[in-house]
Amino acid sequence: MAKRAKHLWDTLTSFENLLEAWRKVQRGKRRSLAVLRFRSEQEDLLFNIQERLRAHTWTPSPCRHFCVNEVKPRRIDAPTLSDCIVHHAVMNVMEPWFEKRFVADSYACRKGKGTHAASLRTTEFMRQASRKWGTPYVLKGDISRYFASINHERLLAMLPKLVSDKDVLWLFHKIVLENGYEGQGLPLGSLTSQWMANLYLDSLDHFIKDDMGLPYYVRYMDDFVIIGPNKAWCWTALEQVEAFVNGSLQLALNPKTGIWPISKGIDFVGYRHWTDHTLPRKRTVKRARKALKALPGLYAAGKIDLPYVTARVVSFTGYMKHCAGRETLRHILDKLVLKHPE
Repeated sequence: MAKRAKHLWDTLTSFENLLEAWRKVQRGKRRSLAVLRFRSEQEDLLFNIQERLRAHTWTPSPCRHFCVNEVKPRRIDAPTLSDCIVHHAVMNVMEPWFEKRFVADSYACRKGKGTHAASLRTTEFMRQASRKWGTPYVLKGDISRYFASINHERLLAMLPKLVSDKDVLWLFHKIVLENGYEGQGLPLGSLTSQWMANLYLDSLDHFIKDDMGLPYYVRYMDDFVIIGPNKAWCWTALEQVEAFVNGSLQLALNPKTGIWPISKGIDFVGYRHWTDHTLPRKRTVKRARKALKALPGLYAAGKIDLPYVTARVVSFTGYMKHCAGRETLRHILDKLVLKHPE
């Protein structure tokens, strides 16, 4: 058995760790009312969190629920500020132990392994496979309703393989079992949920990489691609992957999981990939074009300020710089002319 984390509780619940967690929670939210209120008495509130954790009387508060409608409606369960601090405190000490378990080609929520890194790795594998096989195929899949389908019992059985500290395991149990979901499901919007969701599919990563011996595999949370020599090979791989997902993880693949030649491109982690170039998603550009087009009118009416406009432009520019979208970006930004509010 791999070495497990132990003797972490004192570090996890130390005031210094809780203070560092609080600093992380504040990032990008320093002007929010909840942050300002907490900051006004932060020392007392942090000591209160520490006391409840060490006495094992801490319990999660109900999340705030809202929906976002980007591509499809998604329910977000946002934890309270106090709970966010606990989640960050947990991951401050547990992140290195999660990292030791994960394979290199598992992305999302990991330092240096965001969408851009996953995109580059996908292109690299496409090129390697093309040199090796000439006309390879791709199996692209994802897990149906992933966060809502994570089985609590199976997830909690995975954690003792990672950490032996009974106090830390108690805290993970509280976070998992008292999150508003009965028997299965993790709140989408929690830091610990992101890491535990990655852990839940770690056994799939090792099954594909180690047991099946497939090198050209990339996973970003619940989306994955596998590149193989031909269509029949990919269908065989799909049968094995689906059997593992259904049986060992009690999950289901999305019916839209498909197989096609990589010459048609791979739509993954927000970009469309080919061996020699990468393009932005059409729907992402369309959505951004519409949003940016509305900014001058909102700014002129005094409904938004310049920092808001700047943030939206920087976000879209950051997305476009990682693909062949320079002309599209220039065309969109040329039309973004602001007039001072009257």
